Amino acid sequence: MFKKLFWALIIALASSTLYADSNATKTEKPKSASSVNGEAKAAALKLLESMNYKDISDKTVEFYTKRLVSANSKFTKVEGKIKAFYTKYLGWNAVKDDLASLYAKYFTKQEIEDLTKFYQTSTGKKALKTMGKLTYEGQKIIQTNYSNHLNELKSILDSVAPKKTDKNSTKAAKK
Repeated sequence: MFKKLFWALIIALASSTLYADSNATKTEKPKSASSVNGEAKAAALKLLESMNYKDISDKTVEFYTKRLVSANSKFTKVEGKIKAFYTKYLGWNAVKDDLASLYAKYFTKQEIEDLTKFYQTSTGKKALKTMGKLTYEGQKIIQTNYSNHLNELKSILDSVAPKKTDKNSTKAAKK
């Protein structure tokens, strides 16, 4: 059980790191949090609203609540508290300023306004509706690829890891 959890964590971390690295802009350095432009942040808030990010946050809260409650039937007794917890830390009011600052960190006010205009087009609306599915299905592809070849990675790691000795064979050799 522990080994499966460990390898699942390795896969998740590797895929999220690869995803983040593949999307990183190589030529542009992000602004520091202190240098985020206030106008860009205000534009980013409008962008997030046009993307229906409040609804996304609400769905995220629902998803995590249901996922946790379904993991253990005893959690149904505190489902309201669980939802309140997720709302407090993952809900729209908890994340909107940080997300707006994040957009303002990587995009200028003009770029954010361009994105807002794009998301108001039919293609932009379709992109918003489809992006979650694309991300989810893309991560499934990556996880499947990793899972199918995990023994190869394990072999590589085992080649440099110290070998565990069997206690019984060690005792027998001493006799």
